[in-house]
Amino acid sequence: MPQIGRLSLYIMEKQLSIVLIIFSPLFSLAGENDSLSIQTVTSNTSDSGSIAVLDSTLAIENDSILIEEKVYLSYDIVPFDMNEIPVDADLFNYHVSTREFQVPMDYNLLVKKQIDYFGTRWQVRLKEMVTKSQYFFPLYEEILSEYDLPLEIKYLSIIESGLNPYAKSRSGAMGAWQFMPATGKIFNLKVSSKVDERRSLEKSTRAACIYLKQMYNLYDDWLVALASYNCGPGNVRKAIRLSGRKDFWGIYNYLPRETQNYVPKFIAMTYMMNFYEDYGIVPAPYEAEYYRYQQVYCQEGLDFGIIAEKIGLSKEELLKYNPEMKVGEIPYKGDGYTLNIPKDMAYLFYDNQDEILAISSVLMEERRLVEASKPEVVYYYVKKGESLPIIARRQGCTVSQLKQWNGIRGSLIYPKQRLKIYRI
Repeated sequence: MPQIGRLSLYIMEKQLSIVLIIFSPLFSLAGENDSLSIQTVTSNTSDSGSIAVLDSTLAIENDSILIEEKVYLSYDIVPFDMNEIPVDADLFNYHVSTREFQVPMDYNLLVKKQIDYFGTRWQVRLKEMVTKSQYFFPLYEEILSEYDLPLEIKYLSIIESGLNPYAKSRSGAMGAWQFMPATGKIFNLKVSSKVDERRSLEKSTRAACIYLKQMYNLYDDWLVALASYNCGPGNVRKAIRLSGRKDFWGIYNYLPRETQNYVPKFIAMTYMMNFYEDYGIVPAPYEAEYYRYQQVYCQEGLDFGIIAEKIGLSKEELLKYNPEMKVGEIPYKGDGYTLNIPKDMAYLFYDNQDEILAISSVLMEERRLVEASKPEVVYYYVKKGESLPIIARRQGCTVSQLKQWNGIRGSLIYPKQRLKIYRI
C-alpha cells in the first residue's frame, strides 16, 4: 500500500474510534432507566487467562456529559509478522508530531530495530511498564517539571531499571536510575549499612535531574546529555574530539557500543510507551501494592516497629514501602523523616500518633540505659618486654579476661599487638 494511502487510512481509523468511544456508552445504556451514574471498576478473567478491566464510561454533571475512555488490561500478546512493528518514517514522524517532545525523536534503522524489539520480544515487559508507570510517572513528572526538564526523560528510568528501585547491575549500579556508589555520593545519595538512597524514588530522581541538567548545559543537546548519562562525560568529550562533531549522530561511531544502543533505545521506548495502542497492544495487569503509598512526617524518635504495629503491618511489610531503608530503623537526620506507608492506612498513623510517640519515648530511654550499662571498649598496644600478667595488673583485669576478650589461647603476645580491654 502506498505510504500516503496507509497514513490516510490510519487517520480515518482514529477518527472512527473516537466516534465509537463517544457513542458506544449511549448504545449500551439504551433501554435502561433514565438515571446515569459512574460505574465502578470491574475485573473478569477469560478462559484464555487474560484480564479485562473496565473503567467508568459515562456520567452527568451540571447537564454536561462526561465521557471516560474504556481501559482494558490483558496478558495477551499481539503477534507481528517477522517480529517487526509496522512503522516507517512517515508514520513515526506523524505520531511524534502529535506530541510536544523536547528531546529530538529521530527515526532511523537503529531506532526501528529497538522499536521492533520492545514491541515484540519485549512486549510482555512493555505491557507491564505501561501499567506500572501510572504509579511512578506522577512523581517523576513533578520533579522533572521542578527542574525544568523534558517530561519524556521519565522513560529513561525504564531503560535503566524497568522502574525497579531495587534493580542492581553487575557493576554495582543501584536503583530506578542506576547510580554507581561514587556517582551517588557526588549527588548526595547516602549509602550505609542502614540506608541506600539510590533506591529512593524521590531522591534518586532529583539526582538524575541534576546530573542531566548539568550535561545539557554542557553540551546543549539532549541526546548527547543522555549518552553522557550512560557512559560519562569523559567518553563523550573523547568522542567529540575524535569526530570533530558535537551532535549525537555525529559522534555516534566514537562512543562505546553500549552507548550507541542506549540513545536509540530511549527514543524507541518513548515512542512505544506513547503509541502502543496504535498497534493493538494493551497494558497488562501489574501488582503495584507497594507503590500505593502516602508520605507521613515522623518526628525524630518515633520507633519504626511501633509505627508498623499501630497501622497493622509487620516491620518487613512496612520496609517494602520504603525501598531506601535496609533495616527496620528510621534513619533520622535531626529534622525527622518522611516515611512511606500504605495509602489506605494513613489515618491509622495519625489516629495513633500520640501513642506511637509515648511508646517510642519509653523504648528510646530503655535503649539508652542499656547502652549506658555496656562496658567501654579501649585498645591497648603491647610494648616491648610486656607480658599478659603485667598488662592485666596495669589495666585492672585478669589474664583470663585478656585472653577471652582477644581470643588468645596461649600466653604469647608481641610488641605493637592491639589488645581489646573492656572498662565497666
